[in-house]
Amino acid sequence: MMVMLRAGALVVPAFALLTACSAMIGVHIGGSLEQPVARFGNDVAKPEKACVNALSVQDVSRPRMAPVWSVQAEGGRCRRLDKVIYGQAPKGFETIVPASPLRAGVRYYVSASGAQRGVMRGVPWMGGGDYIFENGEWHPADPRQPKP
Repeated sequence: MMVMLRAGALVVPAFALLTACSAMIGVHIGGSLEQPVARFGNDVAKPEKACVNALSVQDVSRPRMAPVWSVQAEGGRCRRLDKVIYGQAPKGFETIVPASPLRAGVRYYVSASGAQRGVMRGVPWMGGGDYIFENGEWHPADPRQPKP
């Protein structure tokens, strides 16, 4: 018995596998200690807009990595943003944890999440990394992370 497959027969299962997963989008930190800026995209040199649901900054040295600032999209609907400035809830976002002053030499974990657009529309994404402010600028705490 011979089994014949149509080309489209594999597309649906492959797409189902893709949508069951989540994607990673880079979150890069730059700017000053007082007002760091989070930008999105997998190429540090070419930030892009991302549909963001939430963004949180956590002090790694605090018990349970306590948040020092956290915002969330109102109604749980992601908003397209090209950047988020620390301490300033973007339009359509609410502050969950008010911003605390940041300190040089302290490691912070920045995380964000949202939903993909385009072909992968609705597929959740997440991203983040550890950053530390030293010598007047933000640096990835992990040398394997791309530099902002």
